[in-house]
Amino acid sequence: MNLSETSHTFNSKEGSWGFPYYISLDELCDSSLGFILNDTCIIEAHILVHILVHILEHEKQVDESDRNIDNKLVESIENHSPMETISTSSFVEVDFRGMGKVEKDFIPLLEDVCSRYPLLLDNKKWRSQKFIEWALTALGRVLYFLDSKKVRDMDDDACNHLQTLWEELETFGFDLTWLKPHVQSALGMKTRVERVLEIKRLEQNVTSLEEKTKAMRTNMIEAEVNLEITRRDLFKAKEDFENCDLDSELGYGKP
Repeated sequence: MNLSETSHTFNSKEGSWGFPYYISLDELCDSSLGFILNDTCIIEAHILVHILVHILEHEKQVDESDRNIDNKLVESIENHSPMETISTSSFVEVDFRGMGKVEKDFIPLLEDVCSRYPLLLDNKKWRSQKFIEWALTALGRVLYFLDSKKVRDMDDDACNHLQTLWEELETFGFDLTWLKPHVQSALGMKTRVERVLEIKRLEQNVTSLEEKTKAMRTNMIEAEVNLEITRRDLFKAKEDFENCDLDSELGYGKP
């Protein structure tokens, strides 16, 4: 039996491929060689190997993609400064719906959004557990930030922190159309906070100036009253008063 082993991958640019012949026609028809039996020749071609290789290669690429994302996230988390670290009351990891472990304080927030948006996790079911855990952690961090921060907290550092968390979360492919407006609003709070503080500062200045003006008016009224009293005293003092030269000598009766 003549066996010829080879491999080839068909694609959109190369749809045909093969050899002009394997053996000569005389060899094929030679009954002593056993290619023809009862006037029948069977030719087999095995392509299953190519299909499996393609599937395995695809799965390998998916796994490598997940690992690359995981590595980037690990580097990003490890490189966070203390200011960028989300602090929860207790760092305890628990299982979330059998999909992976996340921080305990993130669980109520994740349960809430997943209940309101049931399709949120559909595209994560075929991912690796490590990928899902990082995805849930990234989502939990953004939710915890928005849930724990107040408007007055949104300074430059807080805005930069939230922006970093949001960019990391976007890499996981969640449908975040419901969350994006809240994040954008929080990022815009810095300007609003600055305006509120500026208005409060101006209000305080106005109040202070009004108090000073009131005090000055009171002093002016008192000064006008004192002036009038002094004028009256002066008028009384001048009545029946004979003026004298203060620089003249007193004398003692000499001629």
